[in-house]
Amino acid sequence: SQNNVIYTASHSFLLQELDSALETSTAQWKFVVGHHTMRSVSDHGDTDELVQLLLPILKVMNLLSPRPLVVEEETSRGPHGSRTYLPSLQARNVDMYINGHDHCLEHISSLDSSLQFLTSGGGSKAWRGVYKPNADKLRFFYDGQGFTSLQVTGTRLEMVFYDVQGNALYRWSTTKELHPSL
Repeated sequence: SQNNVIYTASHSFLLQELDSALETSTAQWKFVVGHHTMRSVSDHGDTDELVQLLLPILKVMNLLSPRPLVVEEETSRGPHGSRTYLPSLQARNVDMYINGHDHCLEHISSLDSSLQFLTSGGGSKAWRGVYKPNADKLRFFYDGQGFTSLQVTGTRLEMVFYDVQGNALYRWSTTKELHPSL
């Protein structure tokens, strides 16, 4: 257990599988989708388990640096003294973590990597007025109902948040080299 997060062998296995899939993927764009928020300024806020156990796998250290930063792998002793895997190599080039759970539309950018956090949970009751700042950069927050679209091509990603009438509330885009040099 780290900071009240219970870490099991099952978590270790799932994180190893995800880490391996991301490491070997040659996809131009990488998205990880989950139900719970990793970063959020709304009612549910950040999810400690995801921040501590999954976030280190997803982060890209810096797009300005063409080479991934290699961080020493950490291991920990699990229950009964078995070795467990704690992901710490933060260079899997994940572009975006997409989730629902919080009843809002929000876009947050990591301050220490190019990872983007997208919450599209505005299809249900809105929290209205709930706002809890976190450590990353909030780019957009709407605590009303709405939906999201993503358009992805080989080199460009565009994300749009809409209200329930279909009016665009916020647009964000980014580009990547088609075949970045290592």
